[in-house]
Amino acid sequence: MKLKFALTDTTLRHVKSREKPYKLTDGGGLYLLVNPNGSMLWRYKYTFEGKEKLLSLGQYPAVKLAAARKAHQDAKIKLQGGTDPAAARQAEQQAAEAQAALREKTFSKAADEWLDTRKPPEGKKSKRYDRDARMVRYLKEGKGIAPGFAKATMDQIELGHLLPLLKAVNHPTRIRLISAARKIISCAKAHGMWPKDRPSPFADIDFEAGFAKHKEKHRPAITDPVKFGHLLRKIEIYEGRGDNLTGHALELLALTFVRPGTIATAKWAHFDLKKALWVVPFEGLKMATERSEAGKSVDDYIVPLSRQAVALLRELHKITGDGEYLFPGRGDGRTISENTLNYALHGLGYKGSHCAHGFRSTASTLLNRERVNGRRRFERELIEMQQDRLDASTRAVYDRDDRLPERIELMQFWADKIDVLRENVVRDGHGVKIVADWRA
Repeated sequence: MKLKFALTDTTLRHVKSREKPYKLTDGGGLYLLVNPNGSMLWRYKYTFEGKEKLLSLGQYPAVKLAAARKAHQDAKIKLQGGTDPAAARQAEQQAAEAQAALREKTFSKAADEWLDTRKPPEGKKSKRYDRDARMVRYLKEGKGIAPGFAKATMDQIELGHLLPLLKAVNHPTRIRLISAARKIISCAKAHGMWPKDRPSPFADIDFEAGFAKHKEKHRPAITDPVKFGHLLRKIEIYEGRGDNLTGHALELLALTFVRPGTIATAKWAHFDLKKALWVVPFEGLKMATERSEAGKSVDDYIVPLSRQAVALLRELHKITGDGEYLFPGRGDGRTISENTLNYALHGLGYKGSHCAHGFRSTASTLLNRERVNGRRRFERELIEMQQDRLDASTRAVYDRDDRLPERIELMQFWADKIDVLRENVVRDGHGVKIVADWRA
């Protein structure tokens, strides 16, 4: 059945305004309101849930007769489907405004807002924040030939933006990049910068699938006891600048075999020399964020201090005990760095053969070789536990007991062994003393 309409294009072209507003009806509730000032407005009058309502469909002649009829028909279809056309129009406008707002929000802005939430208190430094800032820089600016996506708007972000970066970095950095990207999207959602019903494109990335397997980088380390004894003697007579803080740091590193970064940022507040304990807060440990997110142990790291370590620390306290850090840096440097320790080792002639991190491998190797009546003196897991590198399976077992008495024994044994090695006395399996010239 052909619909009958009251208005035509010719009629509309000859419409004149009057002293009072009047209507020109087209049928089905659609009409043109003609105002005294000459404006002509399309209106659709309808009833929804027992209430009379009015829907604006635009102004003539910007909206021609055919366009007004189509808008009218669309509104009637919504009404027949049980939807209020006015409410639907409002929702569409809000969605369009939200979409337009999203197009103005770039990934760079979202990343910066997330990074702001990570800032440490004013005047404080944070290794975690520095790492997060580095991940944001990679995501925004790229790394190597892999481009960043700072200018991409939030409605454009796809997995393809992140993949080139993940292929350009190593395994640990890949994990941190994915973590940062996910958190940025979560922050964007919380601040209304992300489409409500759209999932994050970074949510289901497998750390391993499609990427080369992680290969541990073996840092140079001396594992021969005689050669290690030579190194210890050289450290003992090392004379660094000023108060020889670097020499003290190398000695403490040898005695405790913690990570070099842990030595460099050590604070006096974390030491109890009376109890002979060094308690490193969990937040300062390597990969602390990833470990907590993965449900691993979040305990502080306890380093028992041997008698030799306590004596060394008491001497050091006379030099830096009034400050926050054991090894404060020079100039703008907050503390000494791992590179400072490595450069000192280079100066001693150990470039390429032993680095600051190598003390961990040395201690692990020599302690694991120790035997009493043909059996291990110390369990491998105990040594790993003291080095704060138990994997998830063994940690689940050994975290139930901190095994502190055994670790105190371990650390004192190691310090005593260092004294022996420094004097170039090494016993073979038959109890024969071997004396080596450390200057060789």
